[in-house]
Amino acid sequence: MKELFMTTSVHVLIGLVILAIVVYVAIFITQRLTIRRVEALQTKKQQLLDLDTDTSLLEGQKMSLTGKSLKQFEQLQTAYNEVETQDFLAFDEKADEVFFDAKGWNVVKTRQALKELSTQLDVTAQRIVDVQKGLEDLHKIDEAHRAAVTQLESEYQALRKTLLTRNFEYGDSIDKLEEILGSLEDDFDEFSRLTAQGDHTAASDIYAQLHSETEKLENMIDAIPAIEKELSGDFVDQITELQDAYQKLLAEGYVFPDGDAMAAQIAELENTRQSTALLLNDLHVDEAADLTTKLSARIDDVYDAMQLELDAKKTAKQSEAQLDRFIEHAKHQNHSLLMELDRLGQRYIMTKGEIDATRELSEQIKKVGDTFRKERLDMQMNAAVYSEVAEKFAAAQAQLTAIENDHAAIWDSVQGLTEAEKSAQSTLEEAAFDLRDIKREVEHWNLPGLPVNYKKQYQNVTREIDKLYNDMQAIRINMTDVANQLNVIKSDLDSLHEATASLKLNANLTEQLMQYANRYRLQNDKVATAYDQAMDEYQHTFDYDKAQQILGAAVDSAEAGAYEKIKAQM
Repeated sequence: MKELFMTTSVHVLIGLVILAIVVYVAIFITQRLTIRRVEALQTKKQQLLDLDTDTSLLEGQKMSLTGKSLKQFEQLQTAYNEVETQDFLAFDEKADEVFFDAKGWNVVKTRQALKELSTQLDVTAQRIVDVQKGLEDLHKIDEAHRAAVTQLESEYQALRKTLLTRNFEYGDSIDKLEEILGSLEDDFDEFSRLTAQGDHTAASDIYAQLHSETEKLENMIDAIPAIEKELSGDFVDQITELQDAYQKLLAEGYVFPDGDAMAAQIAELENTRQSTALLLNDLHVDEAADLTTKLSARIDDVYDAMQLELDAKKTAKQSEAQLDRFIEHAKHQNHSLLMELDRLGQRYIMTKGEIDATRELSEQIKKVGDTFRKERLDMQMNAAVYSEVAEKFAAAQAQLTAIENDHAAIWDSVQGLTEAEKSAQSTLEEAAFDLRDIKREVEHWNLPGLPVNYKKQYQNVTREIDKLYNDMQAIRINMTDVANQLNVIKSDLDSLHEATASLKLNANLTEQLMQYANRYRLQNDKVATAYDQAMDEYQHTFDYDKAQQILGAAVDSAEAGAYEKIKAQM
């Protein structure tokens, strides 16, 4: 038991020794790593010192800054002085503290202190970056303002030269332009003074407005000459030309729509030109440009209105004689058509309103003639609006063309009446001959009689032919009705031909079946009975179709297929 206890104690002791060694090694490694990290942070600090920010600040003092710019620079100096005298010192003290703690056993405390040291250096680095950027911004704005002074000075010299050498292109707006340029030059002098003194913050406030106003002035100087040229040159000439042309056209007998509206339009053009010129003189350039564009379009509209009347007069004069002849031609054509309708009306009944339609066309021709004479009189009295006259003449031409087409359509529809009558007469005669031929053919068959339905069909065609013949013997005939009756006769005559052919076939077939049935009549009672029935139908009721059907069935019962064989031979 004692030996077992001793063995266990030895094992525990060995474990404790191993654990102590592990802990010592871990602490030792942590201490070395901490020292290395502190050294790395010290190296980073030295890199920040190597940025030579203090040298950049000394260079910045050479910019001769004043005002707000100087205040900004001094704030940057103060910030970097605090970095050098406070932040770096605090960092060094904190680094020494971490070095000391790293030699102890409180690993947690050491790790926290190292984290704080790293954060402290990051904050210091950011402050240096901010100082560097601030200095860079001051240098840039100093360079930009000095460049702007040179550029603006060149621009103002160019603008002044333009206004001096081309002042005639700007009309009365030159005074306002020079006034604005003078004001900008005063602002430029102040901007130059502040830039030279190094007060870039104050100079920036002026430069923003100066740049905007200079660009606006340049745009006006570029845009005004073209607008001024139209308002004081082109438009003046054009409006004067329109006034002179208007008076000349009135003297030559031209009349414009809406009375004196064109004179008022021309006067309004001049009023608009003058008011737009005043806007331009006050440098309302965009508004003046918009009104100038609209005024140009309105001037073109007046030119177009005058040209319309000039062109319309030529058109009206050219159409006058042609339309006069066309009206007379339409009158003669209408009269001739009425005479022809009257002549044809003595023989034919007009069923499509041809006479009324022709009289209506005559009224239309009269109205066209009345309008034409009125417009021609207005032209002779210098009271015609030629654009309206030209439109009316064109409409009259179109209407007379339509009337001429209507005349032709009516003429064509009635010119065929005589020929249609002759054709109908010929067709009726042919139908009568055809009916007579049918009658002769049927009589030639020497049948005992004819079926009732066939007789009615024949008699119906006969009555139709007789009726049409009597209708066509009247003093006045209706050719539309004649054509309809002829169509009915043709149809019924075709049906009669079919019935005649069927009658002949059935009668012949009955006769053939009777001869064939005689072979079996004495030996076959069914055939004998059928023969007697068929003979009765054949000789008394004349229903040949029924007779051949009765015999056909009986013959087939005596000899299969005999009925179809006999039919095939017919």
